Amino acid sequence: MTLKNIFTAVLPMLLVAASCNDDEPAFTSIEKNREVLITEELVSTNFVGNGAQWGGYDMVPTWLGTETLSDADWNTLFKRIDFMRPPFLRIVTNSGWSYDNDGVYDETTKTLSLFKMLDYAKERNIEITYGEWGHSSTGDISTIDMDWIEKSVKFLNHLVNEKGYTNIKTINIINEPNGDWSSTKGDYNIWKNVQLAYLEEMKNYSLADIKVMGPDIAVFNTASQTEWLTKTEADLGDNVGLYDIHVYPQQQLIRNGEFAQMLSAYKKITPADKRIVLGEIGFKYTEVDAQLKLENEEAIANDPYAGEDSNMMIYKAFYGIDMADALIQAMREGFSGSLVWNMDDAMYNSPDNGDYQSDKLKRWGFWNILGEEHTGNVSDEDIRPYFYPVSLLTRFFPAGSDIYNVELPNKKGLRAVVGTYNGKQTIAIVNSHYSTYELNLKSDFLGNITANKYSYKSNADGSFVGKVDENGFATPIENNKELNFTNGVNMTLEGESFILFTNME
Repeated sequence: MTLKNIFTAVLPMLLVAASCNDDEPAFTSIEKNREVLITEELVSTNFVGNGAQWGGYDMVPTWLGTETLSDADWNTLFKRIDFMRPPFLRIVTNSGWSYDNDGVYDETTKTLSLFKMLDYAKERNIEITYGEWGHSSTGDISTIDMDWIEKSVKFLNHLVNEKGYTNIKTINIINEPNGDWSSTKGDYNIWKNVQLAYLEEMKNYSLADIKVMGPDIAVFNTASQTEWLTKTEADLGDNVGLYDIHVYPQQQLIRNGEFAQMLSAYKKITPADKRIVLGEIGFKYTEVDAQLKLENEEAIANDPYAGEDSNMMIYKAFYGIDMADALIQAMREGFSGSLVWNMDDAMYNSPDNGDYQSDKLKRWGFWNILGEEHTGNVSDEDIRPYFYPVSLLTRFFPAGSDIYNVELPNKKGLRAVVGTYNGKQTIAIVNSHYSTYELNLKSDFLGNITANKYSYKSNADGSFVGKVDENGFATPIENNKELNFTNGVNMTLEGESFILFTNME
């Protein structure tokens, strides 16, 4: 058949197809692959909130010769955390750091930093999970030191009923008990027995409203530890107020979306009437992320104050994209909150070998509040890039929020979540891939809203594009932006960028 004959045969069919579509244009595959659909499907209710690990400052007396931080440093901390507005924080201590084993509380020395933090949290109605890093034993680790149980619970009662820190809602006794570095050496039965002994001692006080947050296991990158949750449910039952796991994923796990699959396994095993949170979240780089692993090790080696347990990528803007992606994936999978590891470099020293003279820091924080005093570098007190997206995902997803599902097109690294609270909405969108996407946000559910727009873009050199005020806090790039989700909101989402719309204050 000649080219002319082919054209003659095909033309009528093309005309018929065109005439059929005159009244109702076809929805092309390209358009479909741009649609981000905000649905009415509830993912979770009564959100606990995002926040951070806060606590320690146990080395301040050794490093500075003072019992606690200066008033100026505390005020700077409070101002920054006020912007973040966390509804949920984790504070962990140990016998000897905050109380003595004879039950004496020296409130002029050891507890000064702890009370500063708890006073702050109480004044702002921030939910606290309070705990101890490990248990005390007599001889074999399976033999619980009951004197420690008695004194620890007595101190908890002092905090809650005598000092009035009733915003302590859960206890978190023994950090990461599934690990060989834990005081349990990975033994579930020891962890369980400590929890039961602790709960039994609590019956001697008016502490019935306080529940356990657990099992607090470190799962890193695997869904193979779910039996800890099923055993916890069987053995502790209603004594559990929050289920939690610790995650330190590889970057690739986050960016390819496998992180969500891992979280889903733990969410599915969580009792239907209970909530689960990420008790710690940070990033550790292994051979899977070989280049980042090398960069991190070199950066630690080049920083005289960076301990071996540090993530030096906190200085680079891409870490904010990875953390935003991780928090959004957690919310999308029905987790009720995430606690970022951690608030401040100055909270803990490194390594974790009992060397309380080490002047090296666990560099994971949003800042180092002791930059000037301890490291001689005042710029180290500056806010780091990843605070920008994390502070917004904390501030604008309040406790009690309802989290809704967002249907996404097939685009690598694209994630989105919606939260509503008291009739207000927040929409958070992240693109952890390198490509720029043209998107169309739609929803019959939300209709029209007027919102402020925040934007954060990671640059290749480690800096970011994002509007901040004189304090370094995120500010909108657009105010009172009209969003018509019924017709669709067309937007460009650049590679390695994060956008948040909200009509919350």
